Amino acid sequence: MEIFETKSQNGGMSAVERVVRKASEEDLDAVLVIDDIAPVGHEHRELLTRRVETGECLVYEDHGVVAGYVTLGTRSFFGRDFIELLAVAPDERRRGVGRSLLRGAVDQSTTSDVFASTNRSNLAMRSLLEEEKWTFSGQLEGIDEGDPELVFYLRRG
Repeated sequence: MEIFETKSQNGGMSAVERVVRKASEEDLDAVLVIDDIAPVGHEHRELLTRRVETGECLVYEDHGVVAGYVTLGTRSFFGRDFIELLAVAPDERRRGVGRSLLRGAVDQSTTSDVFASTNRSNLAMRSLLEEEKWTFSGQLEGIDEGDPELVFYLRRG
């Protein structure tokens, strides 16, 4: 959890929390709204509902508002944890939300290697994975026509 000090309107200091935490059922509607506006092009309602119910979804909360989410499929990729989805509300992008969610998912992972994938066209996610020192593993064809899926992994500790 990160705690930031900010000046209130009356000049005093107050703590404002920005946290990455497990999503609760109360967060599901906000997660689904972010998913609806994410440029992924797929319907994830069933997967997101299941991941929230099983505790495999984290949210980034800023001033009490859910600004993004990440899902971590436990041992779902060849026996290794897999970051399935990461999405940030459009007005919260480029503010460290995605990085915090990615790191939160890695912290919650149960395997020594964690995998993630993204479309070749998703330059923001590719850049984030590169900055966070993830290793390119390979390319999958045939999932999204003309936009291969790039697979990455991070070896923990």
